[in-house]
Amino acid sequence: MPKSQSAWGIEIGAFAIKAIRLERDGDEVLVRDFAFIPHAKPLTSPESDPTEITRLTLQQFIASKNLEDHPTVISVPGHVGLARFAKLPPVDPKKIPDIVKFEAAQQIPFPMEEVEWDYQTFSSDDNPEVEVGIFAITKDKIAERLGLYAEFGIRPEIVTLGPLAAFNALSFDLTLNEQSKPVVALDIGTQSSDVVIAYGGRCWVRTFPLGGTHFTDALAESFRIKYGKADKLKAESASSKYARQMMQAMKPVFNDLVTDVQRSIGHYQMSHPESPIQQVLGLGSTFRIPGLRKFLSQQLNIEVQRLDEFKRIRVEGREAADFAANSVNFVTAYGLALQGIGLARISVNLAPLRGIREKVWAAKNKWFIAAACVSVAASAGLFLRPALDSQALKSGEDAVRKAERVVQQGKGLKSQLDQANGMGQTGATVTNTMRLAGQRDVWPQIVRDAFAMSLSAKPGTELLAESPVAIAAIEPSKIRLIAIEDLSGAYLFGEEDKSRSIDVTVKVAFANMDRTAATFLNETAGKWLRENLDRPGVPYTIDVNTIKLKTDENPISTGTATATEPDASAAASSESTGASTPPPTQTAASGGAPAGDSQGSRSRRRRQGEGFGSESGSGLSKGIGSSGSDPLPTEVEESTATTTPAAQSREEEKQSTDLEQVAPLDLQGSVFGPKATVYRGEITFRVRLRDGAAKPAEGASNP
Repeated sequence: MPKSQSAWGIEIGAFAIKAIRLERDGDEVLVRDFAFIPHAKPLTSPESDPTEITRLTLQQFIASKNLEDHPTVISVPGHVGLARFAKLPPVDPKKIPDIVKFEAAQQIPFPMEEVEWDYQTFSSDDNPEVEVGIFAITKDKIAERLGLYAEFGIRPEIVTLGPLAAFNALSFDLTLNEQSKPVVALDIGTQSSDVVIAYGGRCWVRTFPLGGTHFTDALAESFRIKYGKADKLKAESASSKYARQMMQAMKPVFNDLVTDVQRSIGHYQMSHPESPIQQVLGLGSTFRIPGLRKFLSQQLNIEVQRLDEFKRIRVEGREAADFAANSVNFVTAYGLALQGIGLARISVNLAPLRGIREKVWAAKNKWFIAAACVSVAASAGLFLRPALDSQALKSGEDAVRKAERVVQQGKGLKSQLDQANGMGQTGATVTNTMRLAGQRDVWPQIVRDAFAMSLSAKPGTELLAESPVAIAAIEPSKIRLIAIEDLSGAYLFGEEDKSRSIDVTVKVAFANMDRTAATFLNETAGKWLRENLDRPGVPYTIDVNTIKLKTDENPISTGTATATEPDASAAASSESTGASTPPPTQTAASGGAPAGDSQGSRSRRRRQGEGFGSESGSGLSKGIGSSGSDPLPTEVEESTATTTPAAQSREEEKQSTDLEQVAPLDLQGSVFGPKATVYRGEITFRVRLRDGAAKPAEGASNP
């Protein structure tokens, strides 16, 4: 889209609407107009209607300013959108769009058809590594924001994230380039804060949910006053006689703010150790709170300065003082207007393509009207009498030439529309199968490991042969069998460290043993997991700290029924697989609800970055967290090891809530034999995919 010589940058904040119209004059940028219109009430005020208050403030803005014939660029707050950064391997530039599409599908935690997204690449001549920033917002959020503007006839050409606009403003105003030292901009908004780091011509952003409203809430709670009065008290804190008491009331928020800023800077430094932070700039009116800069400087050991004036733009005349007084609030609007006139370093646009098409068609309408008028005039000329003089004939020829020019212009505009449509098709749909590209051997390996883990019980050839006669001949107390009832996994993506992992859940049933159920499971399956954490050729490692074993210490007796001979197909399958075949699971899970009814929905659930561990149950189960070579925690060793037949009878109807009410085992004629005592358990652990996912690990060794 061609850049205009003049554009409005408009930011709707929680406290006010801030807008700047910049005009490009050669190498200079001039401020042609600006507006700072506070809301009647802060949008975060509990008793306010944010949409209605915003509508009233927009009405004031439209009534006082002329937006016609000037493109508009708007922003959405950082906490409404999403910003992710990744490093790409050195590849042919033509392949970067395809790699970014795949990375976007990994990074954006929503279906791709439900978001508007764009990206920006960062590269330099002295560094072959390419970094990419991926930015997105859900379509419902962007539609809500654009619908509000549309009520007043405003159709923005560009929509971007507020932190990116702040980066563009600082890059331009401070003349930052690849040789500039890193600069941190801490923009404390009303509801959230953005940490924007400019380094080497590149950008890094993190947003956390703490802002000016939290300081106001602290004052309201401490002094027991309403939100509006507390907000006014905060604004007057610099000259208030209660400044000391106010600082004491806001101290917990200060501490939380420092913690989040330190975490953000620390995360950046871990991935960019070559670019130490030396300068922090404070943005936003919250920095007017007395003592805030000094407190941050002391805690961060870095001098924090407030951006009070701009170096490359200014306002002349009687409005200069008003502009200077609010310059700390205009940073985002400044960056938005710069993007509108083509001077932004980051040109991300999250505006829906439908809106771009509407703008293109609106621009074409006047040409269609002109073409129609000229065509009518030309057609009328065809019916004029041949006796018209040569001047009239010349006029007709001019009209035809005009029509030809209009047709050519229309073709050019149609070409722009086709280009926009093409952009819409690119990356419009990315299916979830792309997430598994290059990882096709992960799940089969997990299945193999699960069965190898079940065989760690050393069931013996009689049990593996599936012969009911041989199974019935085994003394019940000697049966060592772990049968898999259900195997499921949940994919997780670490947003901060970009790690990929799968939480594996194996639901098992196992028979009599001469120890407690927890001890048996820990010394068989648990031991196997701990001894196979890291193996060559396996596309993942097992995290020892996530191994959890949960058991139901209340057995279910199989009674005295006689085991039946399995069908011919099962026997044939057993004979063909030999002794290495794991215990069958279909009979063990066939009783009660069909296999899959109780577990299928849980197996298909997806968790995004949530913690993983054993849940507290009804007292019938014990959680075992295996670590290192310790055989069993003391708390499990001290548990009751034996259950009497009377207790078995009383507990027969109970189900462990920890096991999410698994369907009861088929105890009549199962693989465990007619007199076995069967327990249930759950084994959970996390596998962390190696870099390259499907590639064998190089240089890995067993612990």
